[in-house]
Amino acid sequence: MSLVYCYGFHGSSCGYCESETKTGYSYKFGMSATSLTCEDYQNLIDAGWRRSGDYLYKPHMRACCCPQLNASEFRASKSQRKLITRFNRYVEGTYDPANKDVNGGDETSKTNSRQNDAKISSKKAGNGFDLIEVIHEAEDRQDWKRRLRIVFEKSSFSKEKYELYRKYQIKVHNDEPYEVTEGGFKRFLVNSPLNFEATDKPNIPGYGSFHQCYYLDDKLIAVAVLDVLPKCVSSVYFLYDTDYGFLQLGKYSALREIAMVQEFCNAGLQDLHWYYMGYYIHTCQKMKYKGQYKPSDLLDPETYEWYSFDRCVALLDKHKYVSFANPPNGEESNNNTDESDDYLTPPGMLDPETVTDDDIKNVQLYFDNTIKRLNELPNWKNKENLKNRVKEYFAAVRKEMAETIVLNFNRY
Repeated sequence: MSLVYCYGFHGSSCGYCESETKTGYSYKFGMSATSLTCEDYQNLIDAGWRRSGDYLYKPHMRACCCPQLNASEFRASKSQRKLITRFNRYVEGTYDPANKDVNGGDETSKTNSRQNDAKISSKKAGNGFDLIEVIHEAEDRQDWKRRLRIVFEKSSFSKEKYELYRKYQIKVHNDEPYEVTEGGFKRFLVNSPLNFEATDKPNIPGYGSFHQCYYLDDKLIAVAVLDVLPKCVSSVYFLYDTDYGFLQLGKYSALREIAMVQEFCNAGLQDLHWYYMGYYIHTCQKMKYKGQYKPSDLLDPETYEWYSFDRCVALLDKHKYVSFANPPNGEESNNNTDESDDYLTPPGMLDPETVTDDDIKNVQLYFDNTIKRLNELPNWKNKENLKNRVKEYFAAVRKEMAETIVLNFNRY
């Protein structure tokens, strides 16, 4: 069972690119989840929702800067292949970030390096670049200078993870040390409302929230926070030791996660063939890398259909907000949209004023410690406060999810 508590709309500064809209806020609709099935979250995420800990949110697309991105059917570019090769050579010991090549290496190292380069060339010339094979090439090699170990585990807290998170937030995001607490780390990247669900497929971890931990010579250097859902692997967050920034671990982790999706699909989870990278912000330079994983798509904020990233970028160059399914006619730009646009009904949501009593009668409520449909409550049509809150929730999640997920009304 999925159980949520609805907060409604609120505003805050944009946490992705630190830019602000002309009103000074990024507006989003928020809910917290006590419990959430992986299938229900899959449906929410396909309608533009994301999670941070147990907090679920959907931005107001006209009044914020965040479209969504989905990457699938991936083909590695030349620069991405080089990135993996460089990472593998660092683990092998034949690449030094200062000197690029280890000139003083012994003959065995030089031979291994030549063999590695030959293997990569063979894959390019033969059956193409095998992402899965190359991404695992550096793991647990006893004959290489360094040992890479990847541990995929259910989301959990450890002091080692927290210390890595603390260093990352201070160095990369310029957080003040007093702001980075164990409690904040747990709420943000450890706690999850997703219910773990096992599968009957061998070598598949199941569905739920996980940490993919990168150990180099038994030192934790990176953690990827991931949700494995029925149709996708969703990237929640990635943090790394800044001492290893030369390895471009953020870009490398995306490649490893794409390979994971391919492995899951090959192992029999045929519906799970998508990799979700989260929100894409066209005006934010730090987000531009997401467009480098191709072919990929963006989610239309109104129809919830996927459209080619390249087609979408051309439209986003001209328009602050655009529905890819129904772009404006002509070449005019709407980058200087009127401030009143921010107060229109958010794309992909209903206007609560148009939601009728008949629409919400089958919404499931957790009320007085029992689960009931709204129309099972006595005199419900006369309870305006209750109805208005349910209508706002119905407008945000739409009919199918409103009648599937249980709305916690005990806290109102």
